[in-house]
Amino acid sequence: MTTSHTSPASEGGVRGNTFHGPTALLVGDHSAQHIQFVYLWKHAYRIEDIPDAPLPVSARMLARQPSQLLRAVHQIVPFTGRDHDLDKLVRWRDDPEEKLAIRLVHGPGGQGKSRLAAHFADMSREAGWAVWQAAANEIGVDPIASSPPHEAKTGILLVVDYAERWPTPDLHRLLQEPLLRRTGIPVRILLLARPAGIWWDTLETWIGDKLDAPAEPHPLLPLADDPPARAALFRQARDRFAETLCLPSDQAMRIGPPMDLDFDEDYAQILTIHIAALAAVDARLHHDPAPTDPARASAYLLKRERAHWRGLCDRRTQPPFTTPEAMTRVVLTATLTRPLSRSHAQDALNRIGLADSTAAANTLLDDHRYCYPPPPADTARTVTVLEPLYPDRLGEDFLGLTTPADPDDAGMSHPVPGAVTDDWAHHAVERLVLDPSDTGTPAPWTRDALTTLIETARRWPHIATGQLYPLLKSHPELALQAGGNALAVLADLDTIDLTVLEAIERHLPIDRHTDLDLGIAAITSRLARHRLATNHDPAARARIHDVLALRLFHAGLRSEALTAGQDAVHTWRDLSRTNAAHQSDLASALINLGVFLSKAGQRAEALIATEEAVGVYRRLAVDNPAAYEPDFAASVTNLGIWLSEAGRQVEALIATEEAVGVYRRLAVDNPAAHEPDLASSLSNLGIRFSELGRRAEALSVTEEAVGIRRRLAVDNPAAHEPGLASSLSNLGIRFSELGRRAEALSVAEEAVGIRRRLAERNAPAHESDLATSLTNFGNLLSELGRREEALIATEEVVGVYRRLAADNPAAHEADLATSLNNLGGDLSEAGRWEEALSVTEEALNIRRRLAADDRAAYEVDLATSLNNWAAVRCQARQDLLGALQATGEALEIYSKLVEAAPARFLPPLCNVLRLQAEVLTRLGYPREAEEIRAWLAAADARQRPT
Repeated sequence: MTTSHTSPASEGGVRGNTFHGPTALLVGDHSAQHIQFVYLWKHAYRIEDIPDAPLPVSARMLARQPSQLLRAVHQIVPFTGRDHDLDKLVRWRDDPEEKLAIRLVHGPGGQGKSRLAAHFADMSREAGWAVWQAAANEIGVDPIASSPPHEAKTGILLVVDYAERWPTPDLHRLLQEPLLRRTGIPVRILLLARPAGIWWDTLETWIGDKLDAPAEPHPLLPLADDPPARAALFRQARDRFAETLCLPSDQAMRIGPPMDLDFDEDYAQILTIHIAALAAVDARLHHDPAPTDPARASAYLLKRERAHWRGLCDRRTQPPFTTPEAMTRVVLTATLTRPLSRSHAQDALNRIGLADSTAAANTLLDDHRYCYPPPPADTARTVTVLEPLYPDRLGEDFLGLTTPADPDDAGMSHPVPGAVTDDWAHHAVERLVLDPSDTGTPAPWTRDALTTLIETARRWPHIATGQLYPLLKSHPELALQAGGNALAVLADLDTIDLTVLEAIERHLPIDRHTDLDLGIAAITSRLARHRLATNHDPAARARIHDVLALRLFHAGLRSEALTAGQDAVHTWRDLSRTNAAHQSDLASALINLGVFLSKAGQRAEALIATEEAVGVYRRLAVDNPAAYEPDFAASVTNLGIWLSEAGRQVEALIATEEAVGVYRRLAVDNPAAHEPDLASSLSNLGIRFSELGRRAEALSVTEEAVGIRRRLAVDNPAAHEPGLASSLSNLGIRFSELGRRAEALSVAEEAVGIRRRLAERNAPAHESDLATSLTNFGNLLSELGRREEALIATEEVVGVYRRLAADNPAAHEADLATSLNNLGGDLSEAGRWEEALSVTEEALNIRRRLAADDRAAYEVDLATSLNNWAAVRCQARQDLLGALQATGEALEIYSKLVEAAPARFLPPLCNVLRLQAEVLTRLGYPREAEEIRAWLAAADARQRPT
């Protein structure tokens, strides 16, 4: 059979700057819980048990820290309501049609996501499901021992904290965790998060593409949206807190709900009602007036925390060394950093200015740990310190209440008059996240600190205007250190100061960045909406669309990018009709539009747009080569790609050689600016040479491209690793074409490794490239006799392209056909004839349909599929007459093509003839078969060197 190496698409550029039961997983913002077993430890995360009973509350907590009663792990107030949500979750979990299904439960902090997840976990455990959770590991901590997992009779439920805060690559790895994939039973993944913005849109696409699983958002609405329901929830919480705190029931009955319970929308969150009820009960116990609003209720509970710290200092035996003022500051630090290993916590206290020695830091940490002990843990588990205030909302309120309004912000005062503030808090976050040694490596707590600050700013305006926005205006690079998800959350803030995003925008990488592309797209989209609404200058609006299209494209949001690119071209075309100065702007937008159209499968339209751009740039470069030769070379590069895809290989080679010549001249004068483009054009030239059978020349220029890109990727891997992977894939093919298969396999494997990492970070942008590299890798494995490994790789490729083609058949059906063709070969080699017959027929049907619409572009692929379809039938001894007819059709195609390019098309023509001879032999026509073999022998003799 003929396998199809898939060269990575020629590089054009956009212009511009073991378990036995179903598995369910929960991902959300649970507080720390009692852990019984750790089942798996990996660098980024661990999978562990969820306890099956509430964590008991100590008498010391009851007397001194009433806020502890709010924690979901104690379940002081019974779970109530949510019948509709639970019914949907149970039906989702028990759906017999799905092996894997994922759901995102999202809502504001305090809405009850953790309580819902915990109750659903209890229900699932009672139904026979094992219940687990996954937690992100702190950077740099040592691994811990794991226990064998319990056998799951019915299924597994896994809980993962803070889905939106997980780095995207780590969340992708978790969702593909082999520990779960080995179960062979249904898997359910329930994600819990506050927002459902661009991070979820991208993850949802990745889940569909990579996991082939349904992924649905599940907004969690307020538990009580009318006054009687809110009052009932308040009374329920009041009575439970009163019973726990030993307040007589006759006194508890006298505690009424807050006056504004019916009107203040903060009470839409069940946690706000619980905070109000707890504060009112405790205030009655201490003969204090009940707080009158949500902020004052949090302030009251935090006042009780401070009283606890003072009480410790006043005791006669073993008082702590830490003063109440210092404890306030350590608690604020813990709120920002969240739990850390002791060594990292020591560094944090030093950086924030609370400890100048290890001994001083340990004193603070030990006293803080006495006040806020970590949850009971298995002895194998990593011990942490700096346990934050729980629930998270209370910690955020602590930050908001403790930090005074910025005295330089004349229009802002502290929202709670009389709040106990600390001027030290003004620059605490800045000290914590800025690196005094300027190493450029973010501290392990940077992401959590900035995320906490962003979440606090949602509800406390003086934190936004006095802390978050000034910090990011002065140090916008911090937002980049926090990662792409943090950028997306920041851009999604309703009240974001757009000057903050503009400051960050100036630090965004000009080119694509695999770690940041999603966040960059979010920031660019937010700013574009504002700028398009306020700027009516056509040229300015076109430039906004240009930049937006590029950023969206790099983030894998290709449909949105195409729309923005079309808007840009439309405006530039109108402007260029009356002002020749905009001709270059039109040409640049046309180049980008060609790329967007091609990725959308609209190849004929892509060629038309690019031909127009080449014509414009050629004229401009004649008059001003210094200004326009780079753009001309880029347009000719893309033209070569689209010509090749249209089957016009000779024209494609001429265009690509012209581009290489220009880039060589430019790179001599300015290598930093033009070497990446030279490497790209050299890779393309290798493909063009190979298409015409000039294999030695193809290898030479491809090796040159790899050499350039290896050097560039050392200095800037985020920018140049995608290009290096592309050139490596091409180099593997070039080696294979010359029979150097061991070398081919080595570089192909390297390309797969790079692209798998990139696809884990951003599947929409990189998964089709991963499939390309896997195709070539699988073919090489097959050629080396490693057929089981080859089959695994090829089956993965087919799965990817099936998902992609389902969403965008115009863009990916051709790739699906190629992968099916290759899978047919691997299945045939394994003797799995029926499966091989099925997939080769599917590939043939796709290619017949494509060739009917565009014969020139797809007839070579059609001939390949005809040959492979016939080969499988010959080997399986099925429908030999059909196989004979298919070989005749393939010979008809190759006979025409060989006249124009004999070096390229004579070898596949001979392969078809050999297969035809074999089919004729099996049909009982030995004389006709021998005539074909004699012709092949004569042709081979003629081609041998004398």
